[in-house]
Amino acid sequence: MDPIPLLMQAGEWAWLEKALAQRHLLFTRLYEDLYGPQRTLRDGLLPAELAFGPGGLSLEAYGHFGSTPLPLYAAELARDPSGRFYALMDRCQAPSGHGYVWQNRRITTRLYAGAEQMGNVRLLLNFFEGVRSNLAALTPYSKSDAHVALLTPGSANASHFEHAMLSHFLGLTLVQGDDLITRDGRVWLKTLEGLNPVDVLLRRVDEAWCDPLDLRGDSMLGVVGLSQAARSGHVALANALGTGVLENLGLHAYLPKLAQFLLGQELMLPSPQTWWLGDPQHRAEALAQWDQVSILPIQANSDQPIAPPNGEREDAEQLRETVLAAPHKYIARAFFNPSLTPGVRQGALAPQRALLRVFLSHDGQTRQVMPGGLARVAATATSWRFSPEGGGASKDVWVVDSDANARRDPIEGVSGVTRSLEPAPMVGAPSRVVENLFWLGRYAERAEGSIRLFREFLLINAEETGLTAAQREHCKTRLLQAFTLVTGALPGFVGEGAEERLADPGDELRSALLDDQRSGSMAFSIQSMMRCAISVRDRLSPETWRLVDNLSQSLSRLQRRHQIRLGELMWETAPLLTDMTALSGLTWENMRRDLGWRFLDMGRRLERAMFLAQLLETTLGQTADTHLEGAILERLLIVNDAHSAFRLHLRSQLEPAQVLERLLQDDANPRSLVFQLALMDHHASEIPRPPEISLYRTQLGRVAFETLAALRLAAPQELALADESGRRQALMALTARVRALLPLFSDTASNSYFRHAEAPHHLFSVN
Repeated sequence: MDPIPLLMQAGEWAWLEKALAQRHLLFTRLYEDLYGPQRTLRDGLLPAELAFGPGGLSLEAYGHFGSTPLPLYAAELARDPSGRFYALMDRCQAPSGHGYVWQNRRITTRLYAGAEQMGNVRLLLNFFEGVRSNLAALTPYSKSDAHVALLTPGSANASHFEHAMLSHFLGLTLVQGDDLITRDGRVWLKTLEGLNPVDVLLRRVDEAWCDPLDLRGDSMLGVVGLSQAARSGHVALANALGTGVLENLGLHAYLPKLAQFLLGQELMLPSPQTWWLGDPQHRAEALAQWDQVSILPIQANSDQPIAPPNGEREDAEQLRETVLAAPHKYIARAFFNPSLTPGVRQGALAPQRALLRVFLSHDGQTRQVMPGGLARVAATATSWRFSPEGGGASKDVWVVDSDANARRDPIEGVSGVTRSLEPAPMVGAPSRVVENLFWLGRYAERAEGSIRLFREFLLINAEETGLTAAQREHCKTRLLQAFTLVTGALPGFVGEGAEERLADPGDELRSALLDDQRSGSMAFSIQSMMRCAISVRDRLSPETWRLVDNLSQSLSRLQRRHQIRLGELMWETAPLLTDMTALSGLTWENMRRDLGWRFLDMGRRLERAMFLAQLLETTLGQTADTHLEGAILERLLIVNDAHSAFRLHLRSQLEPAQVLERLLQDDANPRSLVFQLALMDHHASEIPRPPEISLYRTQLGRVAFETLAALRLAAPQELALADESGRRQALMALTARVRALLPLFSDTASNSYFRHAEAPHHLFSVN
C-alpha cells in the first residue's frame, strides 16, 4: 500500500456521485431490456453479434431475478491531464475491492492519527452500513433477520483475503459452493446442526461458474440448481446472474446512444472513444489509425484496464494478426494517458499513473456512492501495470470537505455492525469450516510439540544439568527417537542408518524442522496450519490472525537462513513457541463455544494426547534403567510444562510411578493425558445427535469412553513395573491401546461430520 492518499475535493466528488449514479441506472435499464423486450437490439442500437457473442448474454439468466439486479456496482475510472474523468471498465457481476478499501482506511487512519486534515475526511462506515442493510433487504421473504451469505471461490482465490475480511466485517456467512445445497427450490447451508436456509447470496464467483447444472458443467465452485432457485425467486443474488454482459467492453462504443435511448439523457461519465472491432465500420476506422489506438479484449482483466498505444508495442504486428483473426473479441480505444499522482517509491516521492475504483450501493430506490474508493497506481510513470504482481500498489482515497462538520458521524459503538439492522440469525458452521478448524488445532499442536522436543534436546547440551555423560547420551537418544516417532518425519532417528544420524543429528534435525516439503516436519505442520487458517479466516479474530501470520513470517525467515547452526535454532525457535502458546491461549479464551471451537479444541487435544502417548512409550516403555531414567523423567516433565508444579508438590526424588501418574492421570494437570481425553469426551457430548440416542451409543462417544476408561483403570505402580528384559509391558500395552483408539476417534469424526457431502454426478450420458 502507498502511504500517500489520493485526495478528492467535495465539490468534485459531488459531480462524480451524480455521474456514477447515472451510469448505474443506465446499466440497470440495459440489463432489464436485454433480458426483457430487447428494444435496443430490435432498434439496432446494439449489434446482435455483440449481445450474443463471447462475453454476451447468458441464456440461463432469462427469467425472474428480482427487482434489483445490481445492488452493488463499481467502475474503474481515470483522469486525463486536463482533469476530466473517464470510465475504463465497469464491474457489474461481482464487484470487488470493498474489503481493501476498508483495510486501507484503517491503515491511513492510524498512520495520520492526529493530523488536522483527517478531521475533514468523509467516513466510510455509513456506506458499509448501507451495504449490509441493502443486502438484507433483498430477501424474497418477509423477515427482519435475513440470512446473507458470501459465496467465495475458496482460499486458493487471490481475493480470498478480501472475502474473509468483508464477511467478518459485515457479519455475513462465508461459504463455498460445496457448503450449499438446493432443495425444494431453496438454497440451504449444510451445517452439523442441519440445513439452514440462505435468503441472500452475495456472490464473488463469476456467473459462468455459479451453477454446474445450468452453466459450466466442469465448475467445482458453484451450487447445483442455483440459477433455478434464483429464477423461482427463492433466493436473491447480489449481483444477479446475467450481469456479466454489462462488463463487455464492446458496449462502450454504444453507451452514449444507449443513454439517450434508455434515459433520455446525455452520458455524464463517458469512456474514451471506443470501436468494437466486430463492426466492419468500426474496424475500418480503428485500422486507419492503428498506431494511435490501444487494443483490449472485450472481456478484459481488471488488473490491466488500460494499455499503451499500438505504436509503442513491440508486438504490434503480431497483435494486428491476432485481432484480425477474431475481431469480434476485441475493442480499439483512443489512446488514454492517465494523469499522475504523487506516491512513494524506494523511500522517495515519485509520480505514478493512477486509476480510481469507485463503488455504489443500490437498495432499489436510493443509490449511495462510497465517499472514497480504491486507487491503484503503477510502479512508475511509464508503467502500464497496476496489479501487485506487476509492481503496482493501492492507495486510500480521501474525500475532503472544507468544513469538518460536513462529515457524517460514525455509528455508535463502531464495530462494523449497524444500528438499523435486526440481529443476524445464528448460523451453524459448515462441515468444511469445522473440518478446517479441527485440522488447524491438530497441526498447531503438532508443530508446538515438535518445537518443545527439539528445544529440550538442545538444552541438554546448552545448560548445566548435572547429568553424567551416559545420562546425557541416553536423554538425547530417547528424545531424538521420540521426535521422529511423534512427528512422523521419517526416516529420522529410527530404522536403517539411525546410528549415523544419531551420531551427527544436525542435518537431519534442520530438515525435520525447516523443510516444508517433508511430511511431519515442523515447517510442514505450520504451513498446513496456515492453509487451514486461511480457509476459516472469517472465523478468526484479528489478534488470532496476526499470530498465525507472525508464525508464517517467522518460519519464512528461518527457512531463508541456510545451514543455520543448531545452537542458533534454539534461540530462533523461541518466538515460534511463544506464538504457538499464545495461539492456544487466544483460541481457548476468546473463541465462542460453538461447534467450530469444539472441533478445533478436539483436534488440539487429540494431537496432544497422541504426542504424550508416543513420547512415554518411546522414552519409558523399554530398557528401564534406574540410573539413566532420572534424567529422562525430568526431561519429560519439562517438555510437558509440568516440572515446576511437580517440584512444588513433590520434593522427593523423581520416580517413574509418580511421573506417570502426573502425566497420565492427573485431572488438574492441563497437559495430562486424562485431561485431554476428558475434554474430548465432553466435546463429543456437545455434538448434535438425535435426542433418542445417548452419547455412548454413537461411534464417537464409544471411542472416547473406551479410551478414557482404559486410562482411568490403569494403576501407575503397575505401569512403572519393568520385566526382566527392562520393558514396561503394562505401559506399552496402555500407550499402544491409546494410540490405536485415538486415530479411530479422528476417523470417526471425519466420516461422521466432515465428509457427508455428495459430489454432483451425471445420472446418464447420451452417446
